[in-house]
Amino acid sequence: MTLSGFVLAAVVMAVVASIATVVLARFAPALGLMDHPGGRKDHNGSVPVVGGIALVLTLVCAVFCVNITPVPPTFLAAAGILVIVSVWDDRNELHHVPRFIAQIAAVLVMIYGAGIQLTTVGNLTGLRPIGLWVFAVPMTVFAVVGVINAVNMIDGMDGLAGSTSLVSLAWFGVAATLSGLVEQAGLAWLLCGGLAGFLLLNLRLPWQPRARVFLGDAGSTLLGFALAWLAIDLTQGAGRTMPPIAALWVVLLPLADCVSLMARRRSRGQSPFHPDREHIHHYLLARGLSVSQALGVLVAASIVFGAVGVVGWRLGVPEWVLFWVFFFAFFAYHRAMKRAWKKLGEAPSPTA
Repeated sequence: MTLSGFVLAAVVMAVVASIATVVLARFAPALGLMDHPGGRKDHNGSVPVVGGIALVLTLVCAVFCVNITPVPPTFLAAAGILVIVSVWDDRNELHHVPRFIAQIAAVLVMIYGAGIQLTTVGNLTGLRPIGLWVFAVPMTVFAVVGVINAVNMIDGMDGLAGSTSLVSLAWFGVAATLSGLVEQAGLAWLLCGGLAGFLLLNLRLPWQPRARVFLGDAGSTLLGFALAWLAIDLTQGAGRTMPPIAALWVVLLPLADCVSLMARRRSRGQSPFHPDREHIHHYLLARGLSVSQALGVLVAASIVFGAVGVVGWRLGVPEWVLFWVFFFAFFAYHRAMKRAWKKLGEAPSPTA
């Protein structure tokens, strides 16, 4: 299947996702899937949280109704586990333990059902590839759960998690297409289409001053899992030429925001999971940017980061060079954010 064919499939899925989102939003109050303002949530009025269900239904439609391109059944099974538990979380705010159990279960389906796991982190030293051996399974679980929660944590502004994930999925779609990996490309482009259709109702647009629907934990969790699945599947095993460090560049923004925020919380003696308002988008808003302007800055950053990874890979930039630039960029971001918040005189929100 050509790139144009994948793009056409994505367009069809965008239409399907838009329709599914509108229909689900109508039933959201009866299902108890509404996000109400209060605490750290400052949106106006109650908003349906149906993004995760809409995306899963879009993929199911792609498999059983439209039959555009193959979607791994194990991906649907793992996604089902995540969405079911996360929808319950959207309704009742579950404790973090059952959420982590569901995430680990989904990763185990990926590992033992699809055979997708981290076996090497690549040639980060310039000497030879670094294998994970007996640590492959626990490192895979750690990495996937980390990406899931990084995307979940950055979902704090209209259109942010969806737009940045769309950029990352598109870069993975390009990488899979260039690598000739049809199944992986199909999954990436179908998710791009479904997410684009959802974003038509989630972004602030001239005719839509506020988001009409939210991703919810189900949506952000599903997107984080999809990004982690593709990052590993595109870099591990036979026929894969994309190095793991290139895939990390594609998801740099949510990872950097998550790790830096948790490190700053620990430095204050707080739990890494203590909620506050010191994400990167909160900083941009505190500097006076509008929601749309902050979103534009972060989407542009995601595009640039993805380009470094994918274009750097295609140009033959050594893995160790990409790694050390990534490492210092990560560290520089953390230092910059720590100083920026101190300069602004912003304190973390005391509310949970």
